[in-house]
Amino acid sequence: MIDVEGYLKIIDYGLAKKLDETEEDEATTYCGTPEYLAPEMVSRTGHDMSVDWWAIGVLMYEMLFGMTPFYNQNQRKLLKKIKTAKVLFPDKTKFKIEYSDEIMDLILKLLDKDRATRLGTAGGAKDILSHPLFKNIDENSIFKRTMIPPFKPDI
Repeated sequence: MIDVEGYLKIIDYGLAKKLDETEEDEATTYCGTPEYLAPEMVSRTGHDMSVDWWAIGVLMYEMLFGMTPFYNQNQRKLLKKIKTAKVLFPDKTKFKIEYSDEIMDLILKLLDKDRATRLGTAGGAKDILSHPLFKNIDENSIFKRTMIPPFKPDI
């Protein structure tokens, strides 16, 4: 969503579970959109806040390409692909689309099937913002809301 000032807001009308950030708190149950489930959720091995970084990777992929990275109409096949398949990117020439190596690298690091090495797991948003894709972004101007957004809705 875009707020009245032109800043992006990520929203979710689903359910959430509050985990304690200071402890090694894990959840073992889930509900949600299957396409966004992290491998550890599908495997039911316990999950923590790193699943949110996975979901951001899925969302970025879907925003770029119009479909989720492991999409399959058959839910059983979809869940298997989440656990085992590599992330594939559409051929730039064949589909006449442009995307940078940096965005591809960021998505791959967010969709790391090993949550221990998934980008964002250790350092949260600071990890993501230190990625080369964001090298020309002043994160303080975003957090302070002093950056001029590229689009402001007419309300």
